[in-house]
Amino acid sequence: MLKSRPASSGANLFKAKMFPKPIAKFISKKGREIEIWEPSMERLDALLVFVNRLVEDDTFLTLTGRPKTRVEEEAWLKENLDYAKQGQGYMVWAIYDGKIIGQSDFRRGGTRDWHTCTIGLMIDRDFRGEGIGRFLLEHILKKAKEMKIKIAKLYLFDDNEIAKKLYQKFGFREFARLPKGFYRQGRYSDALQMYKVIR
Repeated sequence: MLKSRPASSGANLFKAKMFPKPIAKFISKKGREIEIWEPSMERLDALLVFVNRLVEDDTFLTLTGRPKTRVEEEAWLKENLDYAKQGQGYMVWAIYDGKIIGQSDFRRGGTRDWHTCTIGLMIDRDFRGEGIGRFLLEHILKKAKEMKIKIAKLYLFDDNEIAKKLYQKFGFREFARLPKGFYRQGRYSDALQMYKVIR
């Protein structure tokens, strides 16, 4: 009886080369298996879809009110990949069913504040409330510690209560507030800055 060969065709080998393997996996609160990947240019189109869904959603982010172009996202991704190679930053994507559904990143400071970083966190509207943001935040804080970063900072809208509570649970504290620093959907919000000492 002939045995079937494993599905290790040239196409599969090419796919394995493009996307080696996720750096982590976890099950969300809704039972979905989420994979965590480091970024790559091969997922540029998926990134463009993810970002423009956030723009369309007009959520608590500083993204502009117009869709991003492929050229813009390609330049942005190249820049951030270069930062990562130079040890100046780090970024991961949460992926489900081949789609980018979350992103977290940080960028280090300059010469005088190299020991600090600024964190960003974004989750697609269809995946919020599943614990994905918490998992991503925990992951990048561990990475920041590995890179000898001592202080993590972030910016957020004061009325983004869900994000604020998440950051507070991780030990972030407010250290600055700019009254009416953000404008969104016809109203002003205070711009908060929070920090966490990484131990």
